[in-house]
Amino acid sequence: MSFEWAVALLRKSPELAMFLAVPIGYVLGNIRLGRFSLGTVTGALIAGLVIGQAGININRELRWSLFYLFLFANGYSAGPQFFQALKRDGAKPMVLSVVVAVVGITLAMLIGRLLGLDPGMTAGLFCGALTQSSAIGTATDAIMALPISPELQRLLASHVAVADALTYVFGAIGSILFISVFAPRILRIDMRAEAVLLEAQYGIKTIAEGVVSGYQRFAARAYLVRADADFAGRRVGEAERAHVGLRYFVERIRRGDQDIPVQQDTALLPGDVAVVHGRTEALVAAGPGFGTEMHEAGLLDFPVAILRVVVTNRALLGPTLQELVDARTLELRSVGLRTLTRGGHEIPFGAASRLNRGDIAELIGPRHAVERVAASVGHPLRPTSATNLSIVGFGILIGALIGLPYIQAGALKLTLGSSVGVLVGGLFFGWLRTVRPTQGEIPQSALDFMITFGLAAFVAGAGLQAGPEFLHAVQELGLAIFLAGVAVTLAPLAAALLVGRYVLRMNPLLLLGALAGAQTFTAALAAVQEKAGSKIPVLGYTVPYAVSNILLTTGGAVVLTLAAG
Repeated sequence: MSFEWAVALLRKSPELAMFLAVPIGYVLGNIRLGRFSLGTVTGALIAGLVIGQAGININRELRWSLFYLFLFANGYSAGPQFFQALKRDGAKPMVLSVVVAVVGITLAMLIGRLLGLDPGMTAGLFCGALTQSSAIGTATDAIMALPISPELQRLLASHVAVADALTYVFGAIGSILFISVFAPRILRIDMRAEAVLLEAQYGIKTIAEGVVSGYQRFAARAYLVRADADFAGRRVGEAERAHVGLRYFVERIRRGDQDIPVQQDTALLPGDVAVVHGRTEALVAAGPGFGTEMHEAGLLDFPVAILRVVVTNRALLGPTLQELVDARTLELRSVGLRTLTRGGHEIPFGAASRLNRGDIAELIGPRHAVERVAASVGHPLRPTSATNLSIVGFGILIGALIGLPYIQAGALKLTLGSSVGVLVGGLFFGWLRTVRPTQGEIPQSALDFMITFGLAAFVAGAGLQAGPEFLHAVQELGLAIFLAGVAVTLAPLAAALLVGRYVLRMNPLLLLGALAGAQTFTAALAAVQEKAGSKIPVLGYTVPYAVSNILLTTGGAVVLTLAAG
């Protein structure tokens, strides 16, 4: 009786079924088999397919409202990296994204025709094999533009979700195995040796995962200036430049019982107590030049700030970090770079690294100095929980309007569709954020929620709609479409591997990271990093991840439209 009551409740309030599928999908998607897990989105789709056996008809407007949130947030997050990829330094990784998308679309179309799949199944084959469940939405949007009956539209839309579910599992496992196991063998490389060489090239030093280094990169020390010390009687600026290539700065000077202002021409006199802040290795080298180190808790107790800043200053783009320090075109005195985040992923960096527009640089140093440098670097990200809802609302509205116009080609309406339009709107506002960073602030936590929950809830709804067709489709096409998914997963990756190595001449380790990005599959990147014993493959991951998120999402609509033509 209780089971029948629950089914009746879900049929009466189908939105509850969607919210039930999401947490079940979260639990299911986070079950790990070794290092593999389905993920929340695929788990929600499977949960929706199972619950959908009860014949639950979910409201389309509810599903699409959540999908629009996902599309806008996804485009907003990818915007800076997507437009960076259109420039010279992102061209090579972007090519890999184009190769994966073009080969995937072409192969899905050929196999679909060979097996006699309907447009919905063909589009779902593309979505699942390339692990891009967001393409379910754009494909479904394209179905709604077809000149067919509403009943056939619903059937084709359900087939998209069914085919995605049948091909996604190998799409995930196959991507991990190909990128982290077979590709290195094809390239004949020792991944750990390549990681050591690449880290040396970038001036990066890493430690084992799960280990916290006892080494503190930045520190402050107090020195009693002796009469016989090298810097006694010299100016602060001269003392700070005495060791070429080392960065350390005199922050405070106590003379007698008074603190005196520190300027570049301030003299260091015997008996002064100087507080010096900088990288630890610099203090070790330069410290004896000041005098005798001493413990002065009061002097060493000064405010040190850590502040995240969006990089927007064009003068910082192009030169290496070491060149920026040496050039002294910007006043970077007293401030160090603690972490660097690109496209939502923290990346390793060294003296030879370069900044991109939209990077998030985490600065550390005395508070007054950090505030000064932050204003020169870009826009500080102050801790906030507020989201600019006007940007979200107008971005979705304007994007959807962009997708409405169409061109009539015979019986077909050729249109971007509202889903692709919203994605474009997100891209634009994400890029605009790097140009005018004071406008349209959306905290990363809010973006993560819109991306994760928006897509999970949408595909859960798609699973609910497709539930009644699922078992029939598995019985009729299960093995054939699974094998088709194997081909559509591996062929684009193999083609991109060959292009990246022999045409673009990419570094093999960055190429493996770029393949994971082109497949938009972070688990494959993690597998590469584990085998390489280094985080450095992420340097190749960020640009193709951003570009492929756009290309593969819109690819769902492309495949559906071509298959229906």
